[in-house]
Amino acid sequence: MNITPQILSIPPYLSTTWKNISSMHATPEGDAFKLFVMLASRMRVVIPDLDKATIETIFEAHAKYGSHSTDLPTPEQNSTPPVSFSLPTSGSGIELLNAASQHNPTQADSPELPKEILEKIAGISKVLGLDQAEHLPKAEPHCNCPYCQIARAFHGTPTAIEEKAEEEIVSEEDLKFSNWTIELSADQLYTVTNPLDENESYSVFLGEPLGCTCGEKNCEHIRVVLNS
Repeated sequence: MNITPQILSIPPYLSTTWKNISSMHATPEGDAFKLFVMLASRMRVVIPDLDKATIETIFEAHAKYGSHSTDLPTPEQNSTPPVSFSLPTSGSGIELLNAASQHNPTQADSPELPKEILEKIAGISKVLGLDQAEHLPKAEPHCNCPYCQIARAFHGTPTAIEEKAEEEIVSEEDLKFSNWTIELSADQLYTVTNPLDENESYSVFLGEPLGCTCGEKNCEHIRVVLNS
């Protein structure tokens, strides 16, 4: 945890400069406090389980920053639509992602951000020359927190839901096929053997008539040879 008049860093919830924070408020929660931080991007970050001393330190640091800074958000910035960004005219995508806080595993199951918002982010990154993947943070696998959703938009990679769907394309039957060893015995004649049990072996003929010594039509042994 690092709280100064320049930055507010409370891992794993938030790490950013005061410039990116528009407002805060805290509410008691049992013997502790819950801090609500509204970013300049209009994204809200909730930080639980903070003691009174930490809350006082945070607000004192914010007050010191405000008394010496001319970078406080303007009314126009405060009216920015949700999930929008104060875009720099130069720099890397990291600056944009900082506006959306940090990767937050506690928000891994967040709903999808509006498609038009993500498409706009991807388009802006290309216009500003931010589409070079090596300069942009990576999304965590299967995490759907806002930070990771935006990172995927920059990279043009599938969403967490699409990633999961792609993994499910390989069926259990496909995996079962990969367990067979196939050898060519003669012209159009193949020997299909279970590598875990050499006694389980079948002969598959791909000529006329198509068949397998297991006696079944369209059996998995024929399919695995055809797919090999």
